[in-house]
Amino acid sequence: MVNPANIYRMKRSTLSIHVDPNGELIVKAPLDMPDRRIFDFIKSRGDWIAQRKAAVLANNYISKNAASYNTFLYLGAELVPVVSTKIKTITREDSALLIPAKIPQEKILKRVEKYLKDSAKDIIAERCAYFSGVLKLKCGDITMNNNKTRWGVCMLNGDIAINWRVVMLKPKLVDYIIVHEFCHLLEFNHTKNFWAIVGTILPNWKQLRLELKQMSWLLQLFR
Repeated sequence: MVNPANIYRMKRSTLSIHVDPNGELIVKAPLDMPDRRIFDFIKSRGDWIAQRKAAVLANNYISKNAASYNTFLYLGAELVPVVSTKIKTITREDSALLIPAKIPQEKILKRVEKYLKDSAKDIIAERCAYFSGVLKLKCGDITMNNNKTRWGVCMLNGDIAINWRVVMLKPKLVDYIIVHEFCHLLEFNHTKNFWAIVGTILPNWKQLRLELKQMSWLLQLFR
């Protein structure tokens, strides 16, 4: 059964459920949806919920502190939030994420999210420019997205979209994602030829792919 505190009613037309990195079932429902309909839906998805919880709780790579927003990940480093009266904007300093005291407590998470997104935009642009030169490839538009299951996507028209949450990953995994999508400009499907192309840039791509899979729980943060 779902914790009533984890049922969020909002302006939306559909009911959605997901299991967060702590193994908690989160429900987002329309404002006027009857409770009975919500609980019936949860009951109907019982097997899926049990499987997801088991998969999440079996993942030893989840940082409970980061999953609970008690710390924040930046390029693989875990930063402890520290409120400071000496700064005007959110700033990184060693192992701390300094947060201006003027930001209300209830707005801190959204401000941190914006900070991470702004940082991700710069990181993605810099690494895409670098690998564009290495691979001697030009793509279409490069954008950030908010995908729930994928780190990146290359469209048929050559546009590339990267999930902004890459900012939380180690730099080597950020590079793997970007190389992966750029290589799709040469080979759209995951053929042997595609992986051979990836291997010319990242010979250890299999290990990187495994490590990235272990960090998939990050895709559920800031939802």
